[in-house]
Amino acid sequence: MFEKRKFPRLGEIWELDYRKIGLEEFKKDPLNTFTVNISGGGIRFEVDEEIPKGTMLALEMRSAIFPSTIIGIGKTIWCKMVRQEDKYDIGIEFWWTGWRDNDAQKALAEYINKKIPEHS
Repeated sequence: MFEKRKFPRLGEIWELDYRKIGLEEFKKDPLNTFTVNISGGGIRFEVDEEIPKGTMLALEMRSAIFPSTIIGIGKTIWCKMVRQEDKYDIGIEFWWTGWRDNDAQKALAEYINKKIPEHS
């Protein structure tokens, strides 16, 4: 089967806080969840509410692999209901990630590319 994804996915569970980017939503406390998978280009995770395609989210990702929280901004690419759980799967495309510098997305992609052969 032809893989059309630009970045391979890594099925690791990272802790994730997210909030919608919009004045009213951004003032609220962040919501907490865990990733389903992650790549150098985006992440997939579960949420309790439908988040429309195109919604921008502020992200804070934590993993024992990296010494500090990775912060980012992402755009909702898709959101689908998970029928048996009354939750939604959501796909986010990274627009920006960093640790106070612009090399975080590159470091994340390199880490995932290095780990993918281990999971094959």
